[in-house]
Amino acid sequence: MVQILYGAIVVFFLFFGTRSLQDQPPVAVHYYVIALYFFVLLFEFRGNPFSRSIYVLLALLLLGNAMIQFFYVENGVLFGLVSLLFAWFALQARRRITR
Repeated sequence: MVQILYGAIVVFFLFFGTRSLQDQPPVAVHYYVIALYFFVLLFEFRGNPFSRSIYVLLALLLLGNAMIQFFYVENGVLFGLVSLLFAWFALQARRRITR
């Protein structure tokens, strides 16, 4: 059931990222990176996680996204905080992965 929910979240963020790509590209980047985060978590829940370097790359993408949201998007502080929180969670997930 959780896998279906995470799959729906990925599709939701991909849809809204594509929808806002023309008008607000930084917000679309936020949606795409969050969709990537949930996509990686979906594979972790299925029992075949990605390698540890993917989690580091994901955390770096989320940190870069947070900086974009803080400095380029008007009223993007909440998006930036969400990205920072998910970057922290990605680094914590990296510690759980043994391979």
